[in-house]
Amino acid sequence: MPPKTILQWTLLMAGAGASVVLLRALHVPGAVLLAPMLVAIGFALSGAGLELKPGIFLPVQAVLGCMVASVVSRDLLQLIADHWAVVLAVNVLSVVAAAIVAVVFTHRGWLPGQSAIWGLSPGAASTMMMLGEQQGADPRVIALMQHLRIVFVTLTAVAVAGLVGTSGEPAASPPATVFLSGAVSADVIAVLAVLIAAGVAVAIATKWRQAAFWLPLVVGSGTQLAQLSSVQIPAAVAAVAFAVGGCYAGLRFNKKVLLDSLHLMPAMLLGILLMTGSCIALMWPILRSFEGVDALTAFLAIMPGGIDAAVAVAHGMHACVPVILAVQVMRLIVVTILAPPMARLVARYCVPR
Repeated sequence: MPPKTILQWTLLMAGAGASVVLLRALHVPGAVLLAPMLVAIGFALSGAGLELKPGIFLPVQAVLGCMVASVVSRDLLQLIADHWAVVLAVNVLSVVAAAIVAVVFTHRGWLPGQSAIWGLSPGAASTMMMLGEQQGADPRVIALMQHLRIVFVTLTAVAVAGLVGTSGEPAASPPATVFLSGAVSADVIAVLAVLIAAGVAVAIATKWRQAAFWLPLVVGSGTQLAQLSSVQIPAAVAAVAFAVGGCYAGLRFNKKVLLDSLHLMPAMLLGILLMTGSCIALMWPILRSFEGVDALTAFLAIMPGGIDAAVAVAHGMHACVPVILAVQVMRLIVVTILAPPMARLVARYCVPR
């Protein structure tokens, strides 16, 4: 690795760490994810040329799967079972809303080809880029839309948390204990290491990248529910995972692609705004269904930015983490199953004008 590149990586890591400290001192929610993301965007737009290979994101997905598994309990499953109709409906509607916006933008010719259909899907960014490219869409435009959405939704969530979370009343259910601080036992590290290694290995062997998330989630949840082992996440591991995830998203911004897509930016931002607005409208069923849940929890539950962003912003706030996870886990299942075939269906029958 050239000395210049080493210096750039050093500056990026130092800048990300300093920005996390600064934002935490300012009590900004989700600082461990937001700060590295913003610093990485700055480096990407400066033309530094730094890049994190997609493979580096597999361990991050595995940690995220373990993070969800760590709070899976009979109470959480009962919570999903009690509200399954609402949880399923709001997630299906969010995917349908994204498809409707994409159809309009594609038919009007505001975005090229099928880019809107794949770029506005609420989640599974890597899957949407891969499938969109297979269908002839421009993967650079899809990637730009997906990561613009992540940044926009994360900033919106931070703003909502700042306005609502600091002054709102605590949620009816106490936040789940997601991260461990202080000394961590060898058993915790061993279980975590096995789950992460297994998830990454299966994802590489099968070339199904989402296995890095789903295997630790399913296996970790199963062993925890059977009381065979306990899945717990040290705070340091979570912080590193959030930081790498933030840098990965931020460095995906490419100066050349941004300049080439500058004339498409208004349409992209409008599509992201409409999609986020449709998800905000879906807060109402959550507020009505989950008794005592506050607006911050409802927004983080339905926000189309992913579990990592939702948990990062919720951590340390009044938000009810079990409710957020109940909706977001169902979102992952719905998007994984429904979004790709729906996008292919819309792409086949929606002809740009």
